[in-house]
Amino acid sequence: MPRVTPILTTFNGGEMSALLYGRVDFKKYPNSCRLLENMIPLAQGPATRRTGTRYVSDTRNHLAAWLLPFEFSTVQAYVIEATDQKFRFFKDRGRIESPPGTPIEVATPYLEADLPALRWAQAEDTMYLVQAGHQIRKLTRSSHTAWTLSTVQLLDGPYLDEKVNLTITPSAASGSVTLLASAALWSAADVGRSVRLKHGSTWSWFIVTAYTDTTHVTADVKAIGTGAATTSATASAAYRLGAFYSGNWPQLVAFYEERLLFAATSAQPRTIFASRVGLFEEFSPSKADGTVEDDYAYTFTLTEGGVNALRWMSAGQTLAVGSSDREVILRASSLDEAITPTNVTARSQSTRGSAAHIPVRVDDQVLYIAKARRRLYEFAYNFEADRYRSPDMTLLATHLAQPKLKGLVWQGDPFGMVWAWRDDGVLLGFTYLRDQDVTAWHRHPLAGDDVKVLSAAVIPGDGEDELWLVVERTIDGATRRFVEVLTYAFAPDNATDLEYGVFVDASLQLDNAIALELTPGAGATVRGTTGVVFTSGGAAFVVGDVGREIRRRYLDAATGTFKWARAQITGYTSATQVAAKILSAFPSTAAIAAGGWHLTVTTITGLSHLEGQTVQILADGATHPDRVVAAGAIALARPVAIAQVGLGYASRIETMNLEAGAADGTAQTRQQRIHQLGILFVDTVGARFGSSAEDLETIPFRSGADAMDAPPPLFTGTKRVAFPKGYDDGVRIRIEQLQPLPLTVAALVPRVVTND
Repeated sequence: MPRVTPILTTFNGGEMSALLYGRVDFKKYPNSCRLLENMIPLAQGPATRRTGTRYVSDTRNHLAAWLLPFEFSTVQAYVIEATDQKFRFFKDRGRIESPPGTPIEVATPYLEADLPALRWAQAEDTMYLVQAGHQIRKLTRSSHTAWTLSTVQLLDGPYLDEKVNLTITPSAASGSVTLLASAALWSAADVGRSVRLKHGSTWSWFIVTAYTDTTHVTADVKAIGTGAATTSATASAAYRLGAFYSGNWPQLVAFYEERLLFAATSAQPRTIFASRVGLFEEFSPSKADGTVEDDYAYTFTLTEGGVNALRWMSAGQTLAVGSSDREVILRASSLDEAITPTNVTARSQSTRGSAAHIPVRVDDQVLYIAKARRRLYEFAYNFEADRYRSPDMTLLATHLAQPKLKGLVWQGDPFGMVWAWRDDGVLLGFTYLRDQDVTAWHRHPLAGDDVKVLSAAVIPGDGEDELWLVVERTIDGATRRFVEVLTYAFAPDNATDLEYGVFVDASLQLDNAIALELTPGAGATVRGTTGVVFTSGGAAFVVGDVGREIRRRYLDAATGTFKWARAQITGYTSATQVAAKILSAFPSTAAIAAGGWHLTVTTITGLSHLEGQTVQILADGATHPDRVVAAGAIALARPVAIAQVGLGYASRIETMNLEAGAADGTAQTRQQRIHQLGILFVDTVGARFGSSAEDLETIPFRSGADAMDAPPPLFTGTKRVAFPKGYDDGVRIRIEQLQPLPLTVAALVPRVVTND
């Protein structure tokens, strides 16, 4: 019966499909997990608990919503909530309102059913939006509270191919004219459409303003370039009709090489239309005399793939394009050149086929959902083949893409992750760090009843990227939809820095800091002193504050840890002065800056979005008994200054069956037993361990040396525990966190006996 002590140091293989449970020969097997739930594998090897989400607001009327990122810069970034015929705006983890309580709204033509197919591209303060059923629009930001959505009338194009099958005669040389076609040509859908007419070698440009019948429309004569708005009142030798018109709008938009690109109308599903360089709304194919220069607009149709529609465009060194049957790169004939109307080429690279969705670009790679929506592919350059390939990124975790993938967003900082959500609303994470050879899947079911993620967006935040979500839940018997944002990664300054850790979903924070200066009186530095006078710099107190505590959180220079100074109010003198008993000594009697002290509460209000729900509470860094929200509030068992309140969720990591200890051959299917386990934790409090959900035991984290009136400090080090499981056909290890506390597992060291 061999005894071995293997070490598991890396969990960044991610959650692995059952199809690979027997692949002990696979190099990622020992680094992978059977279950990785609400845990994020790090590039360094450990797995850490994801933080919770913060409730921001209800969606408008609790409607289903789609989120759009609007990024002017890293410090001016917004999230747009798109609901049925309305946009709302968010910034700095809050909704933009003016006046307070009244959200800024912009009316839109987009119905709820249109939103999943809405596409956008942004340049500075302007975002261009396309949707197959609607004219092109642009959203313009003038300030945080000033937004305008307007239709876009493109200039001089883009056009269909030149035709000579009939003539068109303008009634006059300028102004508003009638265009007479020599045969049936026009329809009511042509209103707003561009038309080019050729007289001799000169082109003129018109916009149709009214429809009369199939041979007559009214149009305005427009100027081409800097010339006068004139034409010839004679029959045309050739004509070109605008490619965009009512019922035939583009479905894709992107910026590439200083051009605005549109693509995929219903009439031309494989055609890309590019603007002039630097003139995003001008699509002139030539000068009036027919001369074409390099900066003029171009139109390109992908001929390979029949009529299979384009699904996405992604701009990088080349323009990557996905269709329902293949993936293509669009570029100049030489990589050192920009694309011009005369040198554009397309090269088919792979034939996976794409779903109609927005891909994510990570450096030179594009990640996109397959046409059947059960795979995630990576479109990346392969040096050996000298072309782009599309390897399957879900090959090791095929079960996680069932049911189908619905959308993707990229959060580069802090962990380098693709977030994906499925048709059933389950949120998935895919750690994607190619330079570290880390590609790992993990699941992130949010807390709540009947919970579904409906949409997501990522924008730059304060030091890291922010993941925003639209989440649907059943609350108090009704369907509710919230805008939420994932809180920042837990990064404590020291072992006592836990009060602001968020490990609950749909959460709110109580931080009852008082925005006034406070001066402790004589005796405040000695525990047990009574009658100590506290004087505030403004009206801070009321008679009913007697019994409440004044608290100050400060960094103790001697220990390098945070401590709480506490004083219980025993007497009220005025709105600016009270007397108190010192429960924990203050570091000095120097004035405390505004916002540097708190008054405790025993009731937390403002929780109406969680009415009837059982919530978890982290109170001043310590766990608190669960409470049920009633009338939007909860009553606490003890006074609290800082609290995190929300829906609790489970975080779990379960290893693969251990492949260790056999005297000959494999250890799989042999009777094994772990009799002792060493767990290396980092910044952790509270956890359970075992081999399965049925035999978990709690790991103690509080020691006799810890103060009983303070939460146990974060633990970094090794816990050694006796394992609760006997012999079994293969053994594995499960670590779980159910409390609103952090968990990071850096390594597992089991002592294993194998019965040969």
